[in-house]
Amino acid sequence: MAQKGLHEYTVQEAENAKLGQAGYVYGSASAVTGTEYIAITALSAAQVDTTSNDTAVYPTLTNVTIPVGTTIYGRWTSVNLDSGTIIVYKG
Repeated sequence: MAQKGLHEYTVQEAENAKLGQAGYVYGSASAVTGTEYIAITALSAAQVDTTSNDTAVYPTLTNVTIPVGTTIYGRWTSVNLDSGTIIVYKG
């Protein structure tokens, strides 16, 4: 399935995605897969690995530590939590 480029979203679609309108997954262990994820917020210091579907724009992350209260944005097909607690937003 072809993915929309950054400038192909309508204003409404972009705002909805930014606000997490597609839902979220709360995690304190293991991996989340099966959809596309657009943001990760650390509720406690977290170490994650991600798989990107477009590494030219959103690199795959390996052993990245996200400080508590920080949100990172991207477009991933899976997020694996090694430690900590996160909320992963669907997009």
